[in-house]
This record gives sequence, C-alpha cells and structure tokens, in this order.
Amino acid sequence: MRKLSHVCLLFLLFMLALGSRQAIAQTDPRAVQPLRLVPVEKMTVKPGVRDLGPAVLAGGMLYLGGPTGQAGLFAIDAATGKLRWTFRPATINGSVSTRPAIFGALVIAPYGAAHPGAVIAVSAATGKEVWRTVDPSADSAVVAEGERVFVVSKDCTLHALAAATGQEQWKTPLRFVPGGACTTSPVVRDGTVYAQIMARAPEGTAGWPDARYIAAFDSATGQERWRHRPLHPANRQGAEPRTPVVTEGAVYFAGENALYALDRATGQPLFAPVFLRRVINGRERMATLDGLIDGGSTLVGATEVSLIAFDKGSGRIVWELPGRFRPARLSLAVALPVLYFQGGLDGAPDFPGTLHALDMSTGTRLWSFTRRTKDPDWSFGAILPVDGGLWVDAYAALLKLQSP
Repeated sequence: MRKLSHVCLLFLLFMLALGSRQAIAQTDPRAVQPLRLVPVEKMTVKPGVRDLGPAVLAGGMLYLGGPTGQAGLFAIDAATGKLRWTFRPATINGSVSTRPAIFGALVIAPYGAAHPGAVIAVSAATGKEVWRTVDPSADSAVVAEGERVFVVSKDCTLHALAAATGQEQWKTPLRFVPGGACTTSPVVRDGTVYAQIMARAPEGTAGWPDARYIAAFDSATGQERWRHRPLHPANRQGAEPRTPVVTEGAVYFAGENALYALDRATGQPLFAPVFLRRVINGRERMATLDGLIDGGSTLVGATEVSLIAFDKGSGRIVWELPGRFRPARLSLAVALPVLYFQGGLDGAPDFPGTLHALDMSTGTRLWSFTRRTKDPDWSFGAILPVDGGLWVDAYAALLKLQSP
C-alpha cells in the first residue's frame, strides 16, 4: 500500500475537520426532482473512450470510469462539461466499471476488475494518487459509510478499509467452499454490510449441495450477524441472491425468478418468496427477475417480458407493464414518482438506444428519447438522476438530458 505524504495527510485532516465527508451508498429516490417533459440533449461530454461506467455527483463534479481497456477515472465539471482530469494508474490495468465512492477530498474506485488491479484513492481536486490497496473482485464496487470503505477482493474476501488511508481494519472470507466465481458486491447501511457468501448446506439438510447465502456483517468489526439461504423449489442449491435493496427495516433481493424479503435485524423472511412464471417466446416458463431498485412504496425490476413493481410490505404485484427487456442491459433509475428505464414497452419506441420515463403513480409513459450512434445496437448505460434532469452514458459520450 502506498503511504500518505505528510502534506497530503494534513490536507485530508483539514477537509475532515470541515465536515466534508460524503458517504455514497444507495441512492434515495426522493432526493431529486424528476424530469417529466421530453428532454433535450443539453450537454455532451466526450472523455475520449467509447465505454463509460456509472457516475457519482459530488461538489459540482461528476466522477466516473471507463470499464474497458486502460480507460481510467474521469473528473468532469457538471456545470460546464469540462474534463478536469483523468487518472490512469501505473503498473496495473486502468479499467473502472462501478460507481466510485466519495470520502471528503478523495475519490475511491476499484481498478482492473478483470485483471490484476487495486482499489485506489485519488485526490478529488487534482486526480493524483493518494493510496492503493487490495485487488478488487470483477463484480465489486467500493462503498462507503462513516470513516470506512468496503470492497470484495478477487479471493472473495470482504475488506473494511480506513477511507482516509486505505489501511485495512478487518477482513472476513465470503467463500467457505472451494471453487465458484465471486459475484458479490457489498451494500452498506446503518452500520451493517450485506454481501453474498458461498457456504456448506446447513445442519439437518444432508445431501444438499453447497449454496449461496446472503449475509449481514457488523461494519465496525466484520462479525457476521446472520445469513439466509434463499430456498428455491427448482434449485437445490437455492437461488443466487443478487445485489440487495436495503431499506429501514428490510433487505430485498432478486434470486433467479423470485423476489425475497428479509427482516434487517434477524435475516428472517418477511413474506414468502414471490415466484414469477411468464409466457416467453410462446411458452410459459420461469422469468428471470433483475435490476431491482427502490421505488418508494414499491420495488421495481424487470423480467424479459415486463416491467414489474412489488409492494414492499407483502410482495404483492402492484403493477406490471408488458414489453421486451434485456437483463444484461437493464438501466433503471428513480426520481419519485418517475421511473427511468431502457427497453421496449408495448406500444412505445423499442430498444436499443431508447430511454423512457414512466409516471409510476398513474402508469403513464411521459416521454421516450432516442439518440442514433455509429453502432445501431448500442444501448444507454447507467442513469444518474439530478434535479430536473439526467446524466446518462451513451456511445463514447456522457449526456446531460433536461427539459427544453
């Protein structure tokens, strides 16, 4: 790990004394005003790479990476679209595929997810490296809460790091059986970190195979608080839990073709799993649920053939809109009561390259936006709602969409 210089450490302590810490975890859908009118392309930023990852907005600056090649991390002035700096780390692959974490004067991101890489913190002001540490898993973001950041490494270990210095505070293994890809990313809220683990079958289930669980860990110590194996009638290994949505009292996640809900304190189910079977390509079969996000009073996700919203208290389906969606290319975001998404609703312009807005309170499609690119099959990427607008990545560009 690279040591902090004396000057840099004093600068960090000064910023912390000003109370400038900002921990980025899950986005609050109530935090911004929605974009309700057909948007125009207000700003087009071209960092110089074709592929862009999800962005975070902090202090009037956008920070985002490029997930392919040696793209690196970019800092963009949100008011002008001017590229302030680019950081590409020496000696390792520079790709960044997840949303960076912000801690005071630092921007922290995992580099080289599919290659030998590192978690690196750079100065938000200059783009200069401050510290670097563990090699991140291909699927793990860096998430922050309080004075710590959390990340999963390539050997499937959950690490808690001091955000100011990168020094390891604790670590705990997430894989207790040999083999299997490490496909989890941590989520943190209110002193608890949630992640997927791979472990033996519980006692009393002789003959059951090893399986994936979702587990909760104390963010200060790494001590496991509970684990839950999402049972599935068609899969003895259980459903593979996807990245959870964590609310004040519950943990929700998609697993295969079902919605699961657990009590945050105990890990016990709040209601029975909601399994989905739909007619796909002319026959009824299990429909994969993916892209789950917080929709206020509901949870919103997508199957191959519909957008779907579930009541948080019961799992009851509140509404479902038929269409066509690609699970590998889902882009869902919320600024209540508006849902932004990419895909093809029945009766609406189809994908690829079409973004839609839906008023969830009325079920009305508000607008559709299409942008032609050199690649006719290109899709929009991650969506970042801001007051009255959106930042969204497109082909070789980051776009600011807002009302005309």
